[in-house]
Amino acid sequence: MKRQLVFLPGVSRDVAEGSNYYESLSPGRGKGRFEETVKDALRQIERGLITHGIAFEHFHRVFLRPFPYHLYHRLVEGRAVITAVLYARHDPKKIEEALRQRVRGGAER
Repeated sequence: MKRQLVFLPGVSRDVAEGSNYYESLSPGRGKGRFEETVKDALRQIERGLITHGIAFEHFHRVFLRPFPYHLYHRLVEGRAVITAVLYARHDPKKIEEALRQRVRGGAER
């Protein structure tokens, strides 16, 4: 059984920013590689086959190898609420606050 994915506002912008950055480093390849890595992580979450670690209270984290980014999501009533795709080396306190702001600003229903 597939888990429904719900995307909070800002996730597509996160992915676009990461894609554009890696495209600038590797024209013609960077954008596609980054986006495919994100899609692979989303497929894992959707299938529910892999349990990802909890990074902050209720927020699961998927490392987007080989990129230094994490995809954060919450499990709410059987759905995966995709909250953010953020640079992994930011201050953890700032990441946690950004996640909480996204949840307050987005609809999880």
